[in-house]
Amino acid sequence: MSASARLFVALELPQAAREALASWRTDVVAGVFGLRLVPPEDLHATLCFLGSRADSEIDQIAAACGVVAGEPVAESAFGEVLWLPARRPRVLAVALSDPDGEIARIQSVLSSALVAGGWYAAESRPFLAHVTVARVGRDARVRPVSLASPPGDLAVRCSRVTLYRSQLSSAGARYAAIASVDLGSTPGAADPVSVVRRFHDVQARVYAGSASADSLRDVLDSEVVWHVPGTSAIAGEHRGVEAVLEYLDTRRRMTDSTFRVTVHGVAMIAGRVVQLAGGHALRDGRELVWETVGVFRVADGRIAECWLVPFDQAAFDWIWS
Repeated sequence: MSASARLFVALELPQAAREALASWRTDVVAGVFGLRLVPPEDLHATLCFLGSRADSEIDQIAAACGVVAGEPVAESAFGEVLWLPARRPRVLAVALSDPDGEIARIQSVLSSALVAGGWYAAESRPFLAHVTVARVGRDARVRPVSLASPPGDLAVRCSRVTLYRSQLSSAGARYAAIASVDLGSTPGAADPVSVVRRFHDVQARVYAGSASADSLRDVLDSEVVWHVPGTSAIAGEHRGVEAVLEYLDTRRRMTDSTFRVTVHGVAMIAGRVVQLAGGHALRDGRELVWETVGVFRVADGRIAECWLVPFDQAAFDWIWS
């Protein structure tokens, strides 16, 4: 049987925030029996819990986490006290404010990359940014009580995402950091899969109309070439950043910002990133769906070339006519 590890990815808290949270917690939970405090060094905001994964997958998972490198540092603050779940709580937590949606954005980008790799099953419930500060003991039952919130004026600036291994013991879980990604940095050029995932995540915002096509410049080589077969309005060889951006924006305009791409899977094959993806859009009141293979050449951390291969060329031409 191959070795495995219990893994999760979390947003790290700065030391000052961990210390302030630990100090507040010690005071407010003094009268609540049955709680086991999380060690201050283990206070974090979980983004994705992967569960048990084979040791052989760890390097790939760590590389996939690099997709968040280009995301900005998350500016947050402590919010309300949470008993989770509300009816019969197992943990005491503190919410993290997310006024600009930065934490939710990081979680979404990370989740998409891990789902595409087959390492994570996205949860159906909405993501809630929070820090678990205490856990209910195994045989204890705690009644949720109202507790004073931690200071809300402390800036909580989260600048790092870390892949952790969780090691269970009779004394509780302890966490060991495996790999970290600094937010606001540049994705590594040696990880083409993460570059392509980053491109698709930004592209999703462009197609939804929430970002301009210019936001894709950072992931495209100056001499990028996009090969689109067929006889449709978008077919041809689009050479250079300006031509590729115009091609992408044309697809957005033709579908009135309803175009969505669902990545089914992605892998490195013979030095190229090969991706299976489906498209969905509304056009003139009709629902349109199609499937494609995308083959990407990545150079120096940017997409240098893409070959788009539709499953059904005739249908693809008709959709984009």
